Amino acid sequence: MITSRIIIAKWVLPMDAPPMENGAVHIWDGKIVALLTEAEAYAKSDKYRIDRTHYSRGILMPGLVNVHTHLDYTLMRGLLEDIEFFPWIRELTLRKAIVEWEDWVASATIGAAEALSGGVTTIGDCTDSGAAFYGAKALGLRGRIYQEVFGIDPNFGLVPDIVAELSAKVEKLQAEAKGTHLSIGISPHAPYTVRGELLEALAEYAREKELYQCIHAAESGAEGALFRAGTGGIAEMFARRGIEWKAPGQSTVAYLEARGSLSPRTMLVHGVGVSASDRFILSRTKTAWAHCPKSNAKLGNGVAPLSLLRGEEGQNPVGIGSDSVASNNTLDLFEEMRFAVLMQRASRRKIEVLNAKDVVEMATLGGARALGLEAEIGSLTVGKSADLCVVRIDDFHSIPAYDPYNALVYASRASDVISTWVEGVCLYDSDMGGRENWERHFLHIDPALLTDAKARLLEAAERQREWRP
Repeated sequence: MITSRIIIAKWVLPMDAPPMENGAVHIWDGKIVALLTEAEAYAKSDKYRIDRTHYSRGILMPGLVNVHTHLDYTLMRGLLEDIEFFPWIRELTLRKAIVEWEDWVASATIGAAEALSGGVTTIGDCTDSGAAFYGAKALGLRGRIYQEVFGIDPNFGLVPDIVAELSAKVEKLQAEAKGTHLSIGISPHAPYTVRGELLEALAEYAREKELYQCIHAAESGAEGALFRAGTGGIAEMFARRGIEWKAPGQSTVAYLEARGSLSPRTMLVHGVGVSASDRFILSRTKTAWAHCPKSNAKLGNGVAPLSLLRGEEGQNPVGIGSDSVASNNTLDLFEEMRFAVLMQRASRRKIEVLNAKDVVEMATLGGARALGLEAEIGSLTVGKSADLCVVRIDDFHSIPAYDPYNALVYASRASDVISTWVEGVCLYDSDMGGRENWERHFLHIDPALLTDAKARLLEAAERQREWRP
C-alpha cells in the first residue's frame, strides 16, 4: 500500500544542506520526495489529504547510524568492569561458553530495542553466534550483520574448512535476510585472532562473493607490540598456548594491506594505534573506519587519531560506533558523539579539531558511507529512504536550543528520542503506551516478544553472576 505523509518539526537537519527552521519532510511510499517549509507543508497536505505529523518541539534528522555494535553482548552490560583490555577479552571469551542460543537471541533483541529507541535506524554488527541478525530483524532495523571468524591457532581447523563453514553460515543468513533491511558481511575478528593465511583466504572469499568485511584493528598497545616486535601480553599468551608467531615488524594497517584485507569494502574498527605512515595506506585503499571513543577510553586503550583515520580531505569514510555494551554500557549515540568531540579536543588541546556538526555528520552520512549505504540513507535527500528520527529539545536539560547541531551533541541523550522511522514507517514512538508499558513504544512487533526477551536476559544474567572463571 502506497502511503504519503508529511513530518513537520521545529528544525529539519538534511545533513547535505543547511538546517531548516520550521521545516518539513514529505514521504511517499517510504522515500523522501520533498523538503518543505512549514507553510508549504500545510498547504500541500490540505490540498492532497496527506497524513501530517507535527513535532513542534523536536529536531527531525536522518536516523543515526551506529557502525559498530555487538548486540549479542547486551547480556554482559556492567559485568566486566575495571579490567585491563587483554584480561577483559579473555574473561569475556570464557563467559561466552555458558550462554545458550536462546540467551544470545534475547540479548540481541533487547540490544536492538535499545538502539531503535535511541534513534538508531542502521547498525553494523559483528556477531559470533549470529543472534544479532535475529534481534535486528525482529525490531526492523537496517544494517549489515558481519559474521565473525576466528582462527589464530593452525592446530584447530584447516583454512579451507574454516572458509567453508563460514560460507555456509553466510548463505543461511543471506537467505533469511531476503525481504528485510539487513545484508550480510564477514568479520575476520582481528589480526591477532585470525592467522595470516586465513586472512588472505577470507579476503579472497569476500572479493569473490562481493561481501563487505569488518576487522578490529590497531586497537591496543599490546597489539602494536605484537606486530612490531613480537612482545607484550598477546605475544606472551601465544607462547603459553604454543602458537608460533614471527613479528612482521610493521604496523597492523601495513600487515592487513599485505594480506589483501584493505579495500573500500573494508571497515576497520578502533584505530587507536594508527600512525602517520599508515595514512598513505589508508588513503590508497580508501578503507573505512569505525570510531568508538568511549570503548577505547574505558578499556584504557587511548584516543584514536581521528585526523589520520579520516585521511587527507576526509577521503576515508569514518562513522561513529558504540562497540558492545560490555565495554561501553550503553548504545546512546548522542553520548558517543559528545564524548568524541570532548576527547579529541582534550587530547589535541585544540577546539577546532572537531565540532558538533562534524560529529553529527559522522553519526549519519559518515556512517552510511562507512557501510557503503550512502546512496540509500544518511541524509534527508530526495530519493533516499525515509530513515529518520525526531529528538525533543524542550526538556529542562535541553532548553534553550539556539543551534540544532550543538543541541544534539552537547545536551541531548537517547531518551530524548520521540520517534524512529525506517523506510517511512514509524517503528518507535515514546508517547505510545505510557512509561509503564515501555514495550508498547515499539509499534510493529508483538509486545510479548520484548517482555519475554527481557525475562530471558535477566535469567541468563543470574547465571553470569553466579559463574566463576
